[in-house]
Order: sequence, then C-alpha cells, then structure tokens
Amino acid sequence: MLGNVMKSDDRIRYATVCDMEGKELGTKIREGVKPILDDEEHQEALSFAVNHMKERSKLSPKLGKTQYVFAAYDNLDRLTMPIGDKYVLLITWAPQGATLDIFKHIQKALQQT
Repeated sequence: MLGNVMKSDDRIRYATVCDMEGKELGTKIREGVKPILDDEEHQEALSFAVNHMKERSKLSPKLGKTQYVFAAYDNLDRLTMPIGDKYVLLITWAPQGATLDIFKHIQKALQQT
C-alpha cells in the first residue's frame, strides 16, 4: 500500500502507517528526501495523530466517521486518514504542492490496494 501511495504523486515526501496505539508499522521515504523530524519526534507526531483521531471518533455519531484530516505547516503539508478502524496513514508533501491533485492521486492509489 505505501508503495502505491508513494508512486501516486512525485511530490509526496513520505508515507507512514501506524496502529491505533501510534506504533509505526511501515514508512516509505522518497529517495533524496531528508526527514524534517528525527525518529523520536516522528514517533511523537504519530502519537498525536492517533490520539486526535481517537478524540474525533467521539463525535462521529453526530458528525460521521472521519475521512481525513489535513494540516498545513510552513515546511510541509500533512494528510492523516484512518484505514479501517485499526490503522492510520500519514502522508506529507512540500507546502507548494497541488494539494487537491495529491488528494485525488492518493485516493486512487488506495482504491487499487
């Protein structure tokens, strides 16, 4: 799955899958890309993302299930989306990327897996 996501758009920097406890299950980093966060910070970001996903689920009876969460930072854009009820996918790309195009490419790649 991560391979398909990475192939879906050359602007994607990395993709990570973790479980609902924030444990990293796999990461793909585009060749030549230097991670912004070190390993400890990356793990902390995964924990934050999972915890926020859990918090959002408390409102799902009224709002519906979370499809994805998009965050725009100065140095990157990040998409966080649940994969079923057990996993979370995090994807980042440079902030000048064409966000809507990337969303479409990711959705198409996930449908192929």
